[in-house]
Amino acid sequence: MHTNIPGRFTQPTWRRIRLLAGVLVLLSVTTAGAAPLSLQGAEAIALRQNPGLGALTQKIAELRHKAVAVAQLPDPHLALGAVNLPLNSFSMNQQPMSMLSVGVSQTFPSFGKLGLEGQQAGVEAEAAADTLRGQSAELVLLLRRAWLQAVYAEDAVATVRHQEQLQVESVQAALALYRSAQGSQADVLRAQLARDSLANDVDRLQSEQASDLAQIAQILNLAEPPSIEHQWPNLPPPPTLAQAEARLSGQPLLRAAQAQTRAAQMGVQVAKRGYWPEVTVSVDYGQDFHPGSPNWLSAGVDLSLPIFPGDRQDQNVVAARAKALQAQYRYDDKQLALTQQERATFARYAALKTELERTDQRLLPTARNAFSATLAAYSAGRAELSAVLRTQKEVLDYALTRLQYRRDLALSAAELDFLTTEGGAQS
Repeated sequence: MHTNIPGRFTQPTWRRIRLLAGVLVLLSVTTAGAAPLSLQGAEAIALRQNPGLGALTQKIAELRHKAVAVAQLPDPHLALGAVNLPLNSFSMNQQPMSMLSVGVSQTFPSFGKLGLEGQQAGVEAEAAADTLRGQSAELVLLLRRAWLQAVYAEDAVATVRHQEQLQVESVQAALALYRSAQGSQADVLRAQLARDSLANDVDRLQSEQASDLAQIAQILNLAEPPSIEHQWPNLPPPPTLAQAEARLSGQPLLRAAQAQTRAAQMGVQVAKRGYWPEVTVSVDYGQDFHPGSPNWLSAGVDLSLPIFPGDRQDQNVVAARAKALQAQYRYDDKQLALTQQERATFARYAALKTELERTDQRLLPTARNAFSATLAAYSAGRAELSAVLRTQKEVLDYALTRLQYRRDLALSAAELDFLTTEGGAQS
């Protein structure tokens, strides 16, 4: 039996309290686990879980192991045989010179070829590592674009919702004039139509946001679109154009193209080694079973004879040189493309920054004041409803344009951050 004592709890009461505490803890953990995802957290997830980057990581491992393997001598050959075996009896001691032999041979490729092939594979591994860094930066850029689009859509919906409130004021003003016999029913209907048509804009923006969230889920390799922080991210401010151009040589994708050019140029040196012969050294030991016959030891050197290079060695060298030129052209093209992209993005960033400041400081406040003045004039019977609807639309257009400038400015900053990404030390 349990006695209820003031200031104390019975055992069943304590159990209920502990259960309630556990539920509260579980709810707090669940709530914390469901917190909106930040851009920084999303970038970490993308770099950790994206399957394309995982494939490139394995490519780097493949090339690094290959660089070790191709620099090694070919495996030696072991030869076993029966020499001068008589066919009438297959006896090993019937005749002299019948013997069992065992031999070992080792082939040595053209002088310096193995070292060059190992270095070439190592440079290809460096190119793959820079490609991984470049594609990681591209993935972050793609994520930031989708993220900024989703944030823009969220703020644009809020802006249109606010515009609906302005349209409500227009409808109320039209109704007031209509009831006082100073306005027409047509004005009321036009004001209501302008208000109700904003619902289509909201639906369109929400659809775009859903598409952006689906793209974010794809980048993060998630089954469902995540809940993200609906605030503009703080992206790093871009450097000056001169600083950016100085950093361009360290851009990972450009470094990868440069490394691929070096690997192709080393391929020319590898092909030239084909003019030198390969050498095979062999040693054989024979066991003679005929009474009184000695055992035998044989040694020899085998050389390949590249005496007709026109259809093999010359063609390999010409093909290697063409591959090296192809890689050089690709590097030059990549450098020109990144330089042009960098300069164009800087010009766009500067223009957007000026346009955003002008819209914030002059255009949008002026549009709002014009609407307020026009609405007041219409309520007093000194303006037409068409002027009110026009100034309302101008307020919405400038508000959405301001959001577009802010989005595009952040997109330009993200693109400049990608272009000025510099590759780290090779690991």
